[in-house]
Amino acid sequence: MPESPRPLAFEQMAQRVLLNASNEGEALVSGVRIVFCGLILLRYQALGGAHAEGGAAAAWLQFPLLLGSIVVSAAAMWAARRRRFGAGLLVTSTVLDAVVAHVSLLSTVLWHGPYYTGLLRMPDPAAAIAVAFIAALRLSPAAAWIGTAANLLLMAGLTSFDLHVNAGQATYGLKELMLLFIFIGSAGAFASVLCVIARRLVLEAGIASAHIERARTSLRALLREHHDVRTLLSAARLRADLLHRDPLGASAPGHASALVQDLGDLSGFIESVKTRALGELTLIEDATAVNMGATLRQAVEVVQVRFPQVRFELGGAALTRASANDLSVRIVGGARGLTHVVTNLCVNACEGDGQQGARTVRIRVEPEPARHRVLLSVRDDGPGFRPGLLEGHRPRGGTTKAEGTGLGMLLVSGLVEASGGALHAWNPPEGGAQVEVTLPTSA
Repeated sequence: MPESPRPLAFEQMAQRVLLNASNEGEALVSGVRIVFCGLILLRYQALGGAHAEGGAAAAWLQFPLLLGSIVVSAAAMWAARRRRFGAGLLVTSTVLDAVVAHVSLLSTVLWHGPYYTGLLRMPDPAAAIAVAFIAALRLSPAAAWIGTAANLLLMAGLTSFDLHVNAGQATYGLKELMLLFIFIGSAGAFASVLCVIARRLVLEAGIASAHIERARTSLRALLREHHDVRTLLSAARLRADLLHRDPLGASAPGHASALVQDLGDLSGFIESVKTRALGELTLIEDATAVNMGATLRQAVEVVQVRFPQVRFELGGAALTRASANDLSVRIVGGARGLTHVVTNLCVNACEGDGQQGARTVRIRVEPEPARHRVLLSVRDDGPGFRPGLLEGHRPRGGTTKAEGTGLGMLLVSGLVEASGGALHAWNPPEGGAQVEVTLPTSA
């Protein structure tokens, strides 16, 4: 039996929104890098280009570096616009920023004027601070930290090289270097914090978008079925009118039977809408803690009144020990959500396939402290799941009940997964049906 829950559509959409936002940030950073390299190139040309300090050697370093960075940045922008940047490429791009910024400073260390007093006596190293901070736009804390580390290492190497090559001219020391490191590290830490906050906001926005899309889809489905409802209502009104005109005629029994059928179909549709609405409203809420033992017993008592001929057996360590009332789980909708899950599973067991139901329903609750989860098992001696109703160990929709909608198990499964749990269903070899639900504990 699979242990891990299937990825949620809500989570998938939220991750897709996050990926889009990260790529938008990367596209923006790539654009900034193009502008930065272009300005450095213009500055180099304004200072004399190949005729400035360093001559052709400096030109061979500057021109390939800056032009290559512009080309790579343009390609990165193109890829980011098409959502090609994953976590690894975001980190690579952040390191590239650090490399470009520091290699562009290398020419200053190697070729400078007679009044040069050291790299840290110039404003140029401030580029490392900007590079560390701008990583926040990628919404990747890992990229921000790795980029900061790369900037610190490259700056340490560059300043060490400067102090070695220009020992007679550099006038800065460890105090200035430590201050620059503090600035770079602070910018990186601030960028990482911004990444965490922004990621959380983007994920929340993604989940909200998923809810909106789900509601839009449900509304479309409801509007598509609206035509069927009008047809049923028109047919029912016609049958009722015919019965009213000739209540004792030869065709009256047929009209009455058709009217009953139309009203039954209409009732089923209304029940379907009600079930969908309940599912949507429940999934919109947040997961909250709820007492497992007390809520389960109350739900079973309600189902027992409806099915007095069925025997319910409650077992498991969580329901038999004295501390059962201390066991809490987190579920979307709180007590109402857990009641919906337990009630639906018990009613399904009692009704069976609509022709044969269970005589005994065994419910067990077992805590799993190592996994911080609680296992709820509902097993019956009914006919089991008919072929086609399960996809592996998951419900796929559909029903064998004459008045069923097939939405109950799907909504329960969605509710459980939205709470961070999992639902698995199957037919045991000895007969009947078994459903196991795992939910996270509130601790």
